[in-house]
Amino acid sequence: MQYRQVPEDPGPAMVRTVPIGDVDLAATLGAVAWLPGDPTVRVGSSRFERATWTPEGPGAVVVTWDGGSARVEAHGDGAGWLLERAPRLLGCEDDVTGFDPATPPLRDLWRRHRRRRIARTGTLWHDLACLVVQQRVSRADAADQWRRLVTAHGSPAPGVPGLWVPPAPEVVGRLSTPQLHLAGLERRRAQTLVTAAVALVRHQDLADGDVAAGTAALRAVPGVGPWTTGCLAALTWGDRDAVIPGDSGIPSLVAWVLAGRRRADDAAMLELLAPHRPHRYGCSGWSWPAGGGPRATGRADAARTSPGCEPLHTAPAGARWVTDVPGASRRRSR
Repeated sequence: MQYRQVPEDPGPAMVRTVPIGDVDLAATLGAVAWLPGDPTVRVGSSRFERATWTPEGPGAVVVTWDGGSARVEAHGDGAGWLLERAPRLLGCEDDVTGFDPATPPLRDLWRRHRRRRIARTGTLWHDLACLVVQQRVSRADAADQWRRLVTAHGSPAPGVPGLWVPPAPEVVGRLSTPQLHLAGLERRRAQTLVTAAVALVRHQDLADGDVAAGTAALRAVPGVGPWTTGCLAALTWGDRDAVIPGDSGIPSLVAWVLAGRRRADDAAMLELLAPHRPHRYGCSGWSWPAGGGPRATGRADAARTSPGCEPLHTAPAGARWVTDVPGASRRRSR
């Protein structure tokens, strides 16, 4: 079977300068790198590269920054689409107005990380496909399977050597369960991924609309439930008030940071976060240092069988307290 290939010569890059004020882009964009060794993204101290699939086709973005502005360079058929939405990706549209916690520990966390914002990727198919792969498996297995899926059925990134564009939904929608099994996906995740791909072929622009309506529509896809749509609300839509339910580790992390409790469930987490509306995801995000995206592996949308979950944000070197929190294991539930 032949798949669409990105031309070797993607043409000249499109460039835009985006004022960022005092936003900490290293921390903000670090949350977009969900898995170790992800072939679609590279993050450095002053450089961010990501290859993705847009409603306009394959594209890649390179962001560099120094001082109060960022240079955004985009390549491929999706270059214009990516440039238009660059301020969202950089967290410039994340409104922190009214978020000023007065008591510890949130007050102290906010003071330390107040330059960090929530990135809004807008790349619904890319994000959903990656999340489905991560359901009910270890983080290491998810990383390996995502890499195998992308490099087997995706294509080299336009203009950014070494990165890969995820396969288009049209491509994934034609894959058989045995083909996806070669990437490590069992029947349930394979069926969810194919069904989601077929559904999103004509609806990738959902992420430009209302988050509540978009996530409600996605929950009609079998295997896509509250955990997955909660992650999408936070990462694809950049929803500052998003909450990720059905996760076996995040409630305990939130409870440990906000109340010093060793264990918690969804109900307890929601109770602790309620006073912080409309900044519940922002509040949860400040609970962990920057440097990574969702790390839970094995969402509860398909089955609540995973024994635990990793924190939403990867801890940088030396920040062991994040994964040492009681209840924070190295698996996620869908």
